[in-house]
Amino acid sequence: MKKMTALVLCLMLALSLVGCVTQSSTGKKPMTIMVNDIKYYSTYKAVSVEVDDSVIEYTTSYAVEGVPRKNGEANFNLGTPYAILEDDLVVVLIDGEWIEFSSKLRLQ
Repeated sequence: MKKMTALVLCLMLALSLVGCVTQSSTGKKPMTIMVNDIKYYSTYKAVSVEVDDSVIEYTTSYAVEGVPRKNGEANFNLGTPYAILEDDLVVVLIDGEWIEFSSKLRLQ
């Protein structure tokens, strides 16, 4: 009986660790947008930047399965403004703040 209990506990621990690798601590997929064939992930950090209107673009489609597969697609609101600031940095306007998105996934 003790071996069975230990096996069940180990299995539950292993399954919970697998979930940590693929999802954020909230249990949801990280906010993601695809730009120039690169996926950018939210850092959830607001940044103080002035974005020129001429570089602002808008998300064009919603990633139904949760992972963007084409440029302009995101797994959050359709029509959301975003801008490319650097090669590995995109900002997205969410709730009136520019939120930093990075091409390197950093789970919270």
